[in-house]
Amino acid sequence: MQAAVWIGTVAFAAAIAPPVDGPFTSPAAGLAIGVAAGVGAFAALARTRISLTAVVRTAPRRAVARGILLTGRSAYEEALWRGLLLGWLVTTIGRLGALAAATTLFAAAHVPRQGRRAAGHLLTGTAFGIAYLATGALLAAIVAHALYNTLVGLALLGSTTVQFGQSTAWRTRHTIRGELPRDITTHPPRPLADGRAPLARLENVRRTFGPVVALDGLTVELRAGEVLALLGPNGAGKSTAVAIMLGLRRVDSGKATLFGLDPRSAEARPEIGVVLQDASFPWTLRVREVVELVAAHYADARPTGELLELLGLTALAQRQTGGLSGGQKRRLALALALAGRPRALFLDEPTAGLDVDARRGLWNVLGRFVGDGGGILLTTHRLEEAEAMATRVVVLVGGRVIRDGTVGDVRREAGLTRVRLRAARLPALPSVVGAESQLDLHTLYTDRSDELVAALVASGEPFAELEITPARLEDAFLALTEGRT
Repeated sequence: MQAAVWIGTVAFAAAIAPPVDGPFTSPAAGLAIGVAAGVGAFAALARTRISLTAVVRTAPRRAVARGILLTGRSAYEEALWRGLLLGWLVTTIGRLGALAAATTLFAAAHVPRQGRRAAGHLLTGTAFGIAYLATGALLAAIVAHALYNTLVGLALLGSTTVQFGQSTAWRTRHTIRGELPRDITTHPPRPLADGRAPLARLENVRRTFGPVVALDGLTVELRAGEVLALLGPNGAGKSTAVAIMLGLRRVDSGKATLFGLDPRSAEARPEIGVVLQDASFPWTLRVREVVELVAAHYADARPTGELLELLGLTALAQRQTGGLSGGQKRRLALALALAGRPRALFLDEPTAGLDVDARRGLWNVLGRFVGDGGGILLTTHRLEEAEAMATRVVVLVGGRVIRDGTVGDVRREAGLTRVRLRAARLPALPSVVGAESQLDLHTLYTDRSDELVAALVASGEPFAELEITPARLEDAFLALTEGRT
């Protein structure tokens, strides 16, 4: 459907656009000027180089699909902004005035979606417009636009790094300003506390089920630009807290808000995306059909082609959902959660069933979402996943918050240090609160590492490869919750 719209728009513009005379009218000159404009715009805005290694590693089918998608979108936009608008303005206000007006409108149209980054469209719009005016050929502008977008995509293959951790959810080693395909846009995250209202909040919430107290005066909030991991042992109240935030359960007392509204109101729900641990789809529907069905419920849905490309589902678009693997179903579920351009995502075990490569790809997608100012609430039993992804951790026990901070904060508050060493024989050591051994490799957990190491040296037992590091989140979690369940 989208391809038909693009093709129809380009054909319409080619048929009715007023002719524009340029000093370079030969096809070869038009192609050369288009290439020069695209490369020039990329060189002016990019602060990174294209990694040939990253390009080679990209699956050929995916690379071709991405190239076709970018070229189609570029042709569609150039038909509108250069073929129709610029061409019409040239006949009324002259070349320079038309170029300035069309470029300004081109950039302004992207402000609602990209904010300040839309300023880059002033340069790209000027470059594409000059290519059109110099040749009088819409093809030159399309070549410039498509080449620029393709170069940006190639550069980002090797220039971005996912850095989920203690202080930031998404970082880039380099920055590319200006016009980026929406599915690969990346920029630094917004601050965790910037004075705005939280995306979702529970304030002093109490919820009981008969004699069972699920939440006992719980206060927690999800902020823009963060990945919040909600952790706790079974029965801690995690599922109840999320259900209340989503408006699926009411509170007995206290207050719950979603984007400042009652979570049960219809006005609040369109801006959330949810991925449950168990997701099922009509077996006979194809992947594309499922995405289109869900997207049809939103007034400003993300295009189906973009969603499929973003989650690596383009090659599976015509496959029936009954034939998908568990990992492919997880990716489809996330595509549906992103269909309505949500501001907040609620994810339950998001990487269950995914292999290592698929898990990294999913983290990339979530990193870009957070980098664009979205917020993610993550519940998981895989503590290594929370350690990799979360910018903030909230630990629940008995329906109450016992810790709220970064992964580093939780580790430090648990007071544990991990000591690893190799030794044929491990002597008796003080201050050991836990130990694991595999042949001659020993891992010790202690709350007083200096005392332990001093005793190890004093014992006279030979050892090697001594390594002292903060305990893992899993170890800290067990230390904090032990005896409280």
